[in-house]
Amino acid sequence: MALTKEQVLDKMKEKDAVVLNVPGEQAYQKSRIKGSFNIPWGGNPDAFGKAVEAKFGKGRFFITHCANFNCMAGPNAAKLLKSKGFHAEDYPGGIEEWVAAGSPEEGSEVKKPAVTK
Repeated sequence: MALTKEQVLDKMKEKDAVVLNVPGEQAYQKSRIKGSFNIPWGGNPDAFGKAVEAKFGKGRFFITHCANFNCMAGPNAAKLLKSKGFHAEDYPGGIEEWVAAGSPEEGSEVKKPAVTK
């Protein structure tokens, strides 16, 4: 089951939820869901699963996401994690939908509000 933006926001309030940004480090540095972690999907699914388990263990709820609805890295990452016994779901809207909705984000390309006097 894919998660909606609203479901992601609700899940993020739970202490066991981990939002995983699965594109590469460069994309992660530019713009990401505030509080998310970067573990790139890359070309090696086994290495991805091992990296997630090494950093967080298996007892958390993982929310994977990519750039947008057309990106398959997020759904593939969630599918792999599930196959290895993790609790995981994908947020298919990705950072594109997240930013468009004005949801909390961080990164080097985040537009800062203008300072008014």
